[in-house]
Amino acid sequence: MKYILFATALFIANLSNAQDNTFPTNTETGLAEYTKVVTTSGVTAADLYARGLAWINDYYPNPSGTIKTNEAGEKLTCKARFKVVLTDKKGNTTVQSYVNYNLTFEFKDGKYRYVIDRISWDKPSYYDVTKWENKDDPMYQADTYPKYIEQTMAYLDELIAAFEKGMNTPAKTKSSDW
Repeated sequence: MKYILFATALFIANLSNAQDNTFPTNTETGLAEYTKVVTTSGVTAADLYARGLAWINDYYPNPSGTIKTNEAGEKLTCKARFKVVLTDKKGNTTVQSYVNYNLTFEFKDGKYRYVIDRISWDKPSYYDVTKWENKDDPMYQADTYPKYIEQTMAYLDELIAAFEKGMNTPAKTKSSDW
């Protein structure tokens, strides 16, 4: 009986770990998408916009090249990318490709929304990262795709944590005292 309980517990643990390594998807499109509305009571849309813009300027090495839409006080849209790498048995890492994504902030008094979508592998045609999860695909690469998924999810989790922290930090205002 102990073995059956242990095997059941192990199966459930593996099942929950497997579910943790899946991308959140848009219910309409089925494509990878992270979205959240964050309430920040007592903060105006203009202040939230200033915080978002300050965070983008601090976080990205080339913020002017990253920002694609800048609707003052209302919306910021960014397009960025990051590297996915593989490490061989000797510990050498090689860049395999890039993962592209769009990040959109929308601001209202007391809240903001972020959407990370169009998360795709850098290929000649659009290749949504959710395709890395399809083990039935004849092109599935069992030795690399799980590593790509892990790196992509880790990067996006760190990105979300960084901008949520940045959005909780009031933007610095320049002093007019000279």
